[in-house]
Amino acid sequence: MYEDFGERLRRLRTAEKLTQAELGRRVGRTVTTISKYESGAMKPTLDIAVDLAFQLRVSLDELFGFENKTTVSTFGLTETEKDIISQLISLFRVQNKSKSNLTPEQYEIIGRIMEDFRGDRL
Repeated sequence: MYEDFGERLRRLRTAEKLTQAELGRRVGRTVTTISKYESGAMKPTLDIAVDLAFQLRVSLDELFGFENKTTVSTFGLTETEKDIISQLISLFRVQNKSKSNLTPEQYEIIGRIMEDFRGDRL
């Protein structure tokens, strides 16, 4: 299904349970301007698009419809959680280069990472 910028903006805004007025207030724009973005009558400037993406908790790519399914957003994660994800990515890169199954040591690392992750949530 094709979704234009305005439809996507509306969908993302409602998913965050924001009114046009609330989103407008957060990015320093009027409800009329947000309505124009959603209707397609106007496109935001880059600086406003950055603010919109931040408020909607998405990347600019997602806001404009250029989702890259190979990227992982770390928006809203703590530094510890970001570090855990980085460790996992590094671990799997090493494993993929060797074209072998994970070693017992790698399983142990994953276990420790998962324990750290769960610990941050408690």
